[in-house]
Amino acid sequence: MENKQLKRRGIVLYVLIIMLALVSISRLFRLQIITGEEYKEISDSRLARSIPVKAPRGEILDRYGRALVTNREGFTVAIAKINDDKNALNRVVLNLANLFSSKEMDYEDTFPVSQTTPFEYRFSGADEEAKQKAKQSFLEERKYAADIKAEEVIEKYKKRYNISDEYSQEEVRRIIGVRYEMEKRNFSSNNPYVFATDVDIETITTIKEKREQFFCATVYSEPIRQYASGSLAAHILGRVGIISPEEYAELKDQDYGMNDYLGKEGAEKAFEKYLKGKDGTNSVERKIREGETEIVYSREPVPGNSVMLTIDMDLQWVAEKSLEKNIQRIAATSKYGSGHDACAGAAVAVDLNTGELLAIASYPTYNPDRFYEDYSSLLNDSNRPMFNRALNGVYEPGSTFKLCTALASLESGVVTPSEQMTTTGVYNYLGHDFMCHIYRSSFASHGTITISQAIQHSCNYFFYDMGKRMGIEPIQEYATQLGLGEYTGIELAGEEKGQVAGPELREKNGRQWFPGDVLQAAIGQSDNLFTPLQLANYVATLANGGSNYEVHLLKSVKSNADDSIIFENTPKIKHKLNVKEENLQAVLGGMRLVTSEGTASAAFADFPFKTGGKTGSAQVSSGSSNGIYVGYAPYDNPQVAVAVVVEHGGGGGNASYIARDIFWEYFFGGEDTVEQRVQENVLLP
Repeated sequence: MENKQLKRRGIVLYVLIIMLALVSISRLFRLQIITGEEYKEISDSRLARSIPVKAPRGEILDRYGRALVTNREGFTVAIAKINDDKNALNRVVLNLANLFSSKEMDYEDTFPVSQTTPFEYRFSGADEEAKQKAKQSFLEERKYAADIKAEEVIEKYKKRYNISDEYSQEEVRRIIGVRYEMEKRNFSSNNPYVFATDVDIETITTIKEKREQFFCATVYSEPIRQYASGSLAAHILGRVGIISPEEYAELKDQDYGMNDYLGKEGAEKAFEKYLKGKDGTNSVERKIREGETEIVYSREPVPGNSVMLTIDMDLQWVAEKSLEKNIQRIAATSKYGSGHDACAGAAVAVDLNTGELLAIASYPTYNPDRFYEDYSSLLNDSNRPMFNRALNGVYEPGSTFKLCTALASLESGVVTPSEQMTTTGVYNYLGHDFMCHIYRSSFASHGTITISQAIQHSCNYFFYDMGKRMGIEPIQEYATQLGLGEYTGIELAGEEKGQVAGPELREKNGRQWFPGDVLQAAIGQSDNLFTPLQLANYVATLANGGSNYEVHLLKSVKSNADDSIIFENTPKIKHKLNVKEENLQAVLGGMRLVTSEGTASAAFADFPFKTGGKTGSAQVSSGSSNGIYVGYAPYDNPQVAVAVVVEHGGGGGNASYIARDIFWEYFFGGEDTVEQRVQENVLLP
């Protein structure tokens, strides 16, 4: 009896299991086969995803904590992948492109075919050869024929992106331009494409109001880089930009995403590891049909650290303004003379006892807030405003190099501080006449002079003889020890090394070194080429007694988590010259004579204390000579060294007025703003 009941129960259980299985199979069949598309559509209309919340980059401050670069909130427009409807995606892409174009607003489009018919290739490059290489690379990567026409490339990409025939050729090209960028940035459901940043509220309103035209466009706010003082220190601060595919491949393991921004140039790039914050995360639920978005924060973003530079904001402002105004004055008929074709230049100020960079100006300049809007005009400007002349420009030093020759001569023992030489204006060497500038202008000479007086008068005759007496090797040795033709140590990328003249350099360049070249090298000509930054550090080394410091721009880094100092720079000496005091004083004494009685005396005639300096001029292939000035102050207690180069400035005396303004601001800049002092004509006397 008991066994029969157990069997009945077992049968009932089996039947129930079979029935449940049949119901489940039936339900699954209905969900997947009969109503699958309907439920897929519902699922697609309600998507949940985690998206990054951009962390603000750290601020960049001057040496006194004043903001040079900050952040502000701005709107970003991105394209999200909602479904696999390529035609719908293309329609949104075109609507966005049309909207931005109608407002003359920029968006990324690097597709190498012109945007209007007739279609033509538009590869970028410094010259035609570079453009052809870029074209060849583009075609080879896609396995296209070398002779394929631009319109044929358009057709291939039209098929690639499933672009409908309903669009005109130029509309097709507009869609391709955006889709090309989306493809480069691995557009997917988990990786939206950032179409544009810092978008104005009017455009944002249009996108929100016309949801049916922009159904997969998302709008959110994020930190936008803001340069507090317009063009101030533009070449030093640099810029940020969206990460390139190449940069992403290199940095993806360091918590970077395809839509991240990072430093591209200047301090923004050099101190990226400090400035980059840690992105947060949002859990976002998107309800397409109801037009609502619910946001739940799951991780707060962590801002980047604050970077304090060695730059003095006021001193930087004066250096830039003085450089600009003096170049304009030199170029015009003025108290400087009959006018020159001055158009550009650079000025650098260094703390000569630490190597801290106090100011570094390059003219002409640009506004980094408008870099991308103005890029085309900046690129085509013949005066090259994006070029950092202080760091990347190399110039013949002219007579400012005679300070190096003088020290090398004294330390080599070929001359003493008190030795006198009778100069005749024309120096004959191996049957060739080498003329002093005074002989060229008036057939005169500087008479009988010491080495300090030779510096004062910038006597070529005297330094021709120094070159002959000691040869090129001591000149090269001391030039290197003084930091010339060597990297300064500055943290910014792309610094030019420059070069010191000599037979090795000539041989490397496939040219011959002649005996008379040592005479030209001794007066700062021949193959000598240095940056304004090197020249400033060079005179700093002389003025501080022989310590050649690494130049540095970073002063400290402060944590934004608890305001603690996580990095603080300390002075580092690259070379230490062991020179006799009387020899050094002979050189510095000559520099004092330059500013009190020589070629820079007009600029420093009414200066409140003594300074030391040296002027120079260097001939160029066309136009007026470059004007160069190096100097330091005060003479009795050296604190700051300056170098100024004015392209086509005529002479170093013209450049010395810029140095005077920098010294004035450094020592006498008071409670008045620099703008007030300019208006009151305290600067630029």
